[in-house]
Amino acid sequence: MKHYFAIALAVLAVAACQKNEGTDPQIPGKVRIEPVITKATEVNFEEGDKIGLTVVAEGTAENYATNECLTFASDVFTSSLDWYADVYTKSNLYAYYPYNEAGAPTAYAQVTDQSEGIGAADFMLAAKSGVLPTSNAVTMVFKHMGTKLVINVDNETGSDVEKLEIMTVEHVAGVDYENAALTSSSDGAVSTEMPVTIAYEAVEGKTWNAIVIPQTGAFSIIVTLSNKTVITQSLASATYKSGGQYTINARILPDNMIVSATGEIQNWTDEGEVGFEGESSAEDLPVTFTEYDGYFEYDGVEYKTVTLADGNTWMAENLRFIPRGRTVSSDPAEDAGIWYPAANAEKTADPSLVETLGLLYDSATAFGTDEITAENAASFEGCQGICPAGWHIPTVTEMTGLVGHCSNSAVINTEAPYYDATIKGASIAALTEAGWPWTFASCRNKTNITATGAYLSTTYNGIYGVMSYIIGSSLYQVKTDSTTGEMTNIQFYNMMPLYNASNEKISVAYGNFLSGSSVRCIKDKAAE
Repeated sequence: MKHYFAIALAVLAVAACQKNEGTDPQIPGKVRIEPVITKATEVNFEEGDKIGLTVVAEGTAENYATNECLTFASDVFTSSLDWYADVYTKSNLYAYYPYNEAGAPTAYAQVTDQSEGIGAADFMLAAKSGVLPTSNAVTMVFKHMGTKLVINVDNETGSDVEKLEIMTVEHVAGVDYENAALTSSSDGAVSTEMPVTIAYEAVEGKTWNAIVIPQTGAFSIIVTLSNKTVITQSLASATYKSGGQYTINARILPDNMIVSATGEIQNWTDEGEVGFEGESSAEDLPVTFTEYDGYFEYDGVEYKTVTLADGNTWMAENLRFIPRGRTVSSDPAEDAGIWYPAANAEKTADPSLVETLGLLYDSATAFGTDEITAENAASFEGCQGICPAGWHIPTVTEMTGLVGHCSNSAVINTEAPYYDATIKGASIAALTEAGWPWTFASCRNKTNITATGAYLSTTYNGIYGVMSYIIGSSLYQVKTDSTTGEMTNIQFYNMMPLYNASNEKISVAYGNFLSGSSVRCIKDKAAE
């Protein structure tokens, strides 16, 4: 396993792969799986890794395949397993990592010695239903089942930290393959009488990592110093979620340890601070940013990036960064500045969608300012906002430079590389093929400064959240009341889709500054 750049995609498109030679054109050939991984650890599949796959075809009494071993190579998992001949019969696929030759495990036990690395403790599940036999690799989202703890240590004792351990309440959980989730009990499959877990020293003398069982309970941090002094600090009871990351800051004094922690959960929700027996503050935690080829890691979360034919490097998925001191809202009527997406049948906030759809932001939050007024509205063009250093909120020139069309005919760019004059915009399919899939994340709409915010989660052809926007930083207009002259709204250029039976495109339009929309940053040219 190694450092990775795969993150759950918002639109799960089947990857284009070549069909096996010599295969009957009516029979797809080998079963292949293309993995997409959610963020919880810094590991990804690498050559030779193995998963177990079960295939359950509809209308059959027995599994078509049970615990089939697939091996990772050239970005996909393959084996000698052929698809069944009936290409019109759907099946459900269940996969897990790491492969167990004895059979798919019924329980997930916490690895108690992670001193050599947390990869050995990483357990992932994936499930996908309604799959037809195909010559393409089937995309499956692998979810990390454990909870990752990152423990930052400020050692003021004069002695080295010899060992850092974590004492948890639960050490084992059951496995639910159908829902790609853990259950609260293993039904005795594995004994819960287990010792404390030894953490991995990720950064010498500074940071320790560990993966533990998701649970509600009180943890303890145990530090053993080189002078053989053992210091223990208890934590108040808290809920730790599957697939999430919690950061703990520990200051070690000669005879005492002070800990504080943040409850920010990557790809889940911002639960605020986790209570501890000692000081607690998340405000001083640094926002980290590291850039790599094809992705970057921002505040502990990885995002794919892509350089498109317009010559710009874009985020290839929506931002889910939560600024320090801010809380995500589930109520669109609340002027919170950040909201969960609501791309579902109920048109209600759904924190579980953040992982794939990102968060929704109003313009002030996206621009990183306390207030947008008629006087300063034009000053945010190209601002960094909540983007990482060297990146910014896209301008109208950059947006039309990508998709060409705009509701304002004065800024249409027919030379844009993805502009299609027949549809007056850029094809969603063409952008997806280029590595920039649109995410139907819904939006929080507020039509003017006195209106009540509400989710717009338009549905088309089974796709929720079709009414969605990406925030731009260029001012379109400040609207005023024709009678009183008072400002009623401010609109910025936004990107938006048109998705119906005759047209599936992206163009540029206008968004209300108090609405909640997606953010995709673009890289500064000077930073290229």
